Amino acid sequence: MKPVQTGFTLVELAITLVVMGLLFAFAIPAFQNISASYQLKGATQNIAAQLRMAREKAIATGSGQPIHFTANFMNCDYHIHYPSGFVVPLGKLPLGITYYSVGIVPTMNSDGTCNTSGSVVLQDRRGNRDTVSVNVSGMVLAK
Repeated sequence: MKPVQTGFTLVELAITLVVMGLLFAFAIPAFQNISASYQLKGATQNIAAQLRMAREKAIATGSGQPIHFTANFMNCDYHIHYPSGFVVPLGKLPLGITYYSVGIVPTMNSDGTCNTSGSVVLQDRRGNRDTVSVNVSGMVLAK
């Protein structure tokens, strides 16, 4: 009687590696798409939060808080630009997220209102868009 040899053959190992390679080939792009979606949502929420913070600061200090949305201005993408020339950087958009349109240059007033209404639309590399809207009442919405 011959002893039984256990183990995997070369063919079985090759098939296993091919199957794992296919799984990774399909999983990596899907993960990148999910990551880009989360970055777009996060950037939208961050801009909305900065607008709300500017409103609160305007109420607390009694002076207007003007926010500008300009890509790559002084190493930031949105900032408070005071009439005196002083610039306070607020944040930078994630890689792959850009402004699609900026229809507002808001100044949050000391009474909690905004000087104008409008929106900021962000876009990712795949063309997905998210919007931050500001009302004259000072309400900020992220959609």
